[in-house]
Amino acid sequence: MAAELSSFTAFRKRVDDLIRDLKGSAAGPGEVGQEQLARHQFGGGDGAWAEAAGLFTAYETVIGELETLSKLLSDSMEGMNIAVLASHKGYQNIDLDVRDRMAAISAETTKHYGGSYDPGLPQQDPSGGGRTPVGDDAGGSI
Repeated sequence: MAAELSSFTAFRKRVDDLIRDLKGSAAGPGEVGQEQLARHQFGGGDGAWAEAAGLFTAYETVIGELETLSKLLSDSMEGMNIAVLASHKGYQNIDLDVRDRMAAISAETTKHYGGSYDPGLPQQDPSGGGRTPVGDDAGGSI
C-alpha cells in the first residue's frame, strides 16, 4: 500500500508540474493569441492583395485552433489530475467542487468532440465527408 501511495503521489506531482508549466508558458490558454497580427501587417492594404487576405484568414484560423488546442490540453491535464486524485481517495471522497470541475471538463470536451469519445470507433471526418477508420493513414509513404 505504501508503494502505491508514493506512486500516486509522484504521478500527481508530475501532472501538477505539467499543468503549472503549460498554464505559465506562452502556449497556455490565456497566452495563445494575445499578440495577434492585424490584417494590414500582411500587406496589400484595403484587401487589394487577395493572397495577403487569404494568408491572414489562414493565420486567424490557426490562432483560433491553437487557442482551442491549448485549452483542451490544459483541461485534459487537469482532468487527469482529478482522476488520479479520485483513484487514490475514491470519487465519493473528493470535494464537491472538484467533482463539479471534472464534470465541467467532461462536458466541454464532449461538446468539442460533438458527442462522447470512444477511441475504438471511427472518428468523424472534419470535412463532413463521413467517418474515418481508426488508424487509417490517408497520407503517402516517406
